[in-house]
Amino acid sequence: SDRKYFAGMIDGDGSFHIPINNPKKLRIGLELRYDHAEPVTKLAELFDLTISKHIRLNEKNTQPTLKIELSGIKAKLFLYAIYPYLLEKKDHAKNILIKLECPKKHLPKEKQFSFEYLAGYTDAEGTVRFNLRHEKTKIGNITSCYRMGYELTSNDNAHLQFIKQKLIKQGFDHFRKDYIATHENVKKREGRNPENWKDTTHIYLGGSPKQLSKFYKNVEPFMLIKHKKDNMRHTISYNQITNIKL
Repeated sequence: SDRKYFAGMIDGDGSFHIPINNPKKLRIGLELRYDHAEPVTKLAELFDLTISKHIRLNEKNTQPTLKIELSGIKAKLFLYAIYPYLLEKKDHAKNILIKLECPKKHLPKEKQFSFEYLAGYTDAEGTVRFNLRHEKTKIGNITSCYRMGYELTSNDNAHLQFIKQKLIKQGFDHFRKDYIATHENVKKREGRNPENWKDTTHIYLGGSPKQLSKFYKNVEPFMLIKHKKDNMRHTISYNQITNIKL
């Protein structure tokens, strides 16, 4: 399950680097915001890695990050271990492993979807919403309700559609309409050139608390980032409370 989880995490937030002049010197990096860095800590424990903290003083409104880097035999072993479960970066990983002299017969093309993978990808690229909203009615009353939902975001639309179709086949067919953000949706600010960005796809799984709870029970056990895991648990608890028969 760890291999599947970290395949999803690396697909979302991981980076591969191979120097042009030395194609056998692979480095794999993972960097996450310090208060969302549970996957960094776990991977560091698994491979006995040093964690470094980064503070970007030249950028406004940014949080410190924690980063690890695998190199040498650890990087090769890690990439080989997660390769069967990679989806978005599978072809790139295969090319790297071939350069590292891994036999092609041990690098299958087939894509495997799993909820462990989805947990890792959710920790990297997902948003799990569970928040209390207050709204004022036309006659001045205040109404309150919980808003909940699950969203994945990526520049790779085909990858998100693959995940979406796999979930629909599992019976989770309560998706809302996809939203695609283009550079025209983004205000241009100093230091940002959105016209050079790729389009970003958002897929959103809504539905009732019961529907979301059923979905979360498949994913939550494998999640590592606490606040996302907690929001799934809150949704499940909310569904249980609202379905108690008095």
